[in-house]
Amino acid sequence: MNAKLKTGHVVTYSLGSLGLTFSQNCVNTFFLVYLCAYQKLNPIVMTVAFVLAGVWDAVNDPMLATLINNGKKTKLGRYRPWIALGAALNAVTLTALFIPVGGNVGLRYAYYIIMYVLWGMSSTVLNIPFWAMLPTIADTTEERNRASSLAKLIGGLGGFLCSTLATSFIFPNCAPIGMNKAYLILGVASAGITLVFVMLTVVFNKENYELPHEDVGLKQIFYFFKTNDQLRAYAVNFLLFTIGSTIALSQIIYIYTYSYENGTNLLSSSYSFTLFWIIACTGQGIAMFFYNQLTKKIPREKMYGASFFGCIVSFVLLFLVFFVLKPGAYLLNSVLVALSGAFLMTACGINQIGSTVMIADVADYGEYKTGKRSDSVIFSIQTFITKLAAAIAMLILGIGISVAHLPTISDVPIVDKDTGEYYGTVQLFEDDEGNYLVSDAETYEKLLHTEYGDRAVLVEGSVVGEKNMTILRAFMFLIPIPLAALGYVSYKKRYWLYGEKYQKIKDEIDRK
Repeated sequence: MNAKLKTGHVVTYSLGSLGLTFSQNCVNTFFLVYLCAYQKLNPIVMTVAFVLAGVWDAVNDPMLATLINNGKKTKLGRYRPWIALGAALNAVTLTALFIPVGGNVGLRYAYYIIMYVLWGMSSTVLNIPFWAMLPTIADTTEERNRASSLAKLIGGLGGFLCSTLATSFIFPNCAPIGMNKAYLILGVASAGITLVFVMLTVVFNKENYELPHEDVGLKQIFYFFKTNDQLRAYAVNFLLFTIGSTIALSQIIYIYTYSYENGTNLLSSSYSFTLFWIIACTGQGIAMFFYNQLTKKIPREKMYGASFFGCIVSFVLLFLVFFVLKPGAYLLNSVLVALSGAFLMTACGINQIGSTVMIADVADYGEYKTGKRSDSVIFSIQTFITKLAAAIAMLILGIGISVAHLPTISDVPIVDKDTGEYYGTVQLFEDDEGNYLVSDAETYEKLLHTEYGDRAVLVEGSVVGEKNMTILRAFMFLIPIPLAALGYVSYKKRYWLYGEKYQKIKDEIDRK
């Protein structure tokens, strides 16, 4: 007998989603810029390592999924113990990612690559059981829409809150003690928030619906993927969409980092990035909030398809808008960029809800085709795709950063070498020769009287050239366009699991 979906379960489940996205956005948004701009590591080396980590995920994700799927049900249920374990491991590795490592450069590369792999594995242990639990609290498509809509809506706040916490509170207040320490504080805070919100799901949520369950082995995983044509169709279109949106969104921090007053003089460091997320996430929130009402008038499959076109429109706007921005008009520029991003966030919101419902439907279809229920294995595909997409997106951005030849950023303490007076620590762009590029005359004069005076270079106008930024924006916003287009074509041609066709399959499963 199906258990009725309770509001309390939906709320506690959704709050856990905020914890998941907080960790993911912290890494996807800030880790690469931290490594390349502040730890001065080569972006191509690091991003190639991220892709290789994705290859390792292709091996270990099914193994972990099998372990989770075959785990025995406890008093807490089948999935909640794994969620608790994953949250603890994820918090530890998330903190470790942002620990500054000095000394030998080879040691730094090894440390951050290993920590990234371990964080990715902890994310698998956390994400697979979390999303696999959805069919145990929501049986019908309507209930799954309701649960996934709120989970994605609240989860979407994770990206906004993480970015706001970093750029509006931690970075401005901790910059005087150094950005390396500021990033570590961000890692610790994000780990704590992730752990607290995920544990709300573990403590207060219930697995109300008992699903048929059979143990599976690694050979059967490949069998599931081979026999489930809708799983393959879902994997392709979701991967292409996620790579494109991740390229544009997750690393947009680079645009703001290099477009502040001491960069290309287009955006203000005091509020622009936070304003972007406020406006962009408002569009996403509206789409998610009214998703259920919209699906009553517009078929879910059409809304999902429209999300690809929404992305393409936003990619074009985000690339073109920088050509009309005026230097020094910080508020106007910030609003125009944020409005362009709102199209992308709205499309992402619709796609996220649709894809979550789709993967639950694909799990039903897998049971219909094979007679075996393996939610953890099916949901591991979604987790793997998300991580692989992030790695590929970082690789493309790494290439873009190298081609754009962007300077790194250093924490420079301003101490008068004659009087010993300390003026504070500032963040300055540093070129390949080790020169500090300064556009502010007052900072330049103070720097001349420090031990770094012979490395100070006063730059008239923008420190980062418009050509360099245009190259970076081309990688961020033009490359994703064909990916979104191919994703839509793949979806239309290969995915058919909706409407009457899906309902017939679901009815057949319920009769067994």
